[in-house]
Amino acid sequence: MAKNRLNKELEKQDKEELVRLLGEMARRFPIAKMYLTMEFGFESAGIIEKYKKEIEKEYFPSRGHGKARSSRVNKVLKEFTQIAAFKEDILEMQWFQIELAVKFYLTYGYDHDPFLNSLLKNWEKFIKGVLLENIISQYEERIHQIIDGKSHRYWLFEQLKDIYENPEIDEEELSDVH
Repeated sequence: MAKNRLNKELEKQDKEELVRLLGEMARRFPIAKMYLTMEFGFESAGIIEKYKKEIEKEYFPSRGHGKARSSRVNKVLKEFTQIAAFKEDILEMQWFQIELAVKFYLTYGYDHDPFLNSLLKNWEKFIKGVLLENIISQYEERIHQIIDGKSHRYWLFEQLKDIYENPEIDEEELSDVH
């Protein structure tokens, strides 16, 4: 069903029917329930912490060596993006993932191409997100902690710095915000 048609059908319903429908969706679809929980601000911290633990486990599990599987991390990020009610929560989760990936890279010297490519893509997506949301100033100090200093001897950090200093945001992305 097209969005316009759905909106027209929802407008026809009375309040009680809409409440019943939302309740039924939350009961049948766990992702809808988590979205509503985040939207209304109930237990948001618990949900955010759950997703952070899933990401952290991929890089630094309580036992053994992390696997840093980009496919798994990106799946968790995508799922969180679907339930997050606020763009700031999504950006903070992306930042959390980037920090762990960089720490993993520095800890283990992990130069696996798919890992590095995924890290660069996630960094670029994050930089674009904070620029489009106009909240780059909230992250500048933390960004510089990653790209400045002794880390310059690594190719990866030069790439991260280049993306930060020269973000490529096209007109379509700008129009999506406004």
